[in-house]
Amino acid sequence: MSLWQSNTEALLALGLGDRIVAVQENYAPYPESVASQATGLKNVGSEMGFPSKEVLLSEKPDFVTGQVLDGFAFDASQGYASVEQLEQAGAAVYGANLCGSTDSQSTETWNIESVEKTLRDYGTIFDVADRADEVVAELEADRSAVVSAVEDEPITRTAYFNGGTGPVIVLAGGIYDDLITTAGGENVFSSDSVYVSKEVFAASDADVVLVGTFPGQDFASQKAFLEENFPDLPAVQAGKITEVPTQETDSSISVMVGLTKIANAIHPDLKLPVPSS
Repeated sequence: MSLWQSNTEALLALGLGDRIVAVQENYAPYPESVASQATGLKNVGSEMGFPSKEVLLSEKPDFVTGQVLDGFAFDASQGYASVEQLEQAGAAVYGANLCGSTDSQSTETWNIESVEKTLRDYGTIFDVADRADEVVAELEADRSAVVSAVEDEPITRTAYFNGGTGPVIVLAGGIYDDLITTAGGENVFSSDSVYVSKEVFAASDADVVLVGTFPGQDFASQKAFLEENFPDLPAVQAGKITEVPTQETDSSISVMVGLTKIANAIHPDLKLPVPSS
């Protein structure tokens, strides 16, 4: 059983759809490469809500994978089955990408390579290591193309805006910093930043603003908000505001799509071809 969409995508990419008894409902469309395999998967919980302990245990899974092992999908105080309860019921539990929620602030523990580690771990667990190596090789090739392209480009001050009207939400630390740095940028906000005041955002002097949209969030309105409220920001004056959906900057098989879009946003003259997801 998979309790986060990026985990489900990784399992499907390895051809393990027939091993999945149920998944947390996807919050965004599945990538084209796995969309057909996702058809017919049983959903439990909701797009942004995990299944209750009773629902999860009723599926009698042998293996449960969430994004982290600490809290979230395994938070007993929210009515979810804890790791201990699942293990007592006979299920093995695996935290893909992260062990604890605080790990997300560090690029040492949550970075572009996290999805590759997850794919290889799934490959070992389900005895499909060769297929995992193939998928990882494709991701590595896409990353190498970006790294080579930005090698001699100037480092650019970059903000990753994720909505809000004051304070505003920014994405920083962990994989977000790793993606921006790998694409030739520098996150203008510290790794522990989440909510920042409009004054702080305005003073960031960001030359590029990425807009991390999610389903139901309209890029045009987010862009208009930035233009209206931060007219003196270098990125706004230069028209360097680019949509990069948050689904493409998660530890998912689409992470190199996000990386390439970020590189193109930071260095628009490169015009790198965006890989298929």
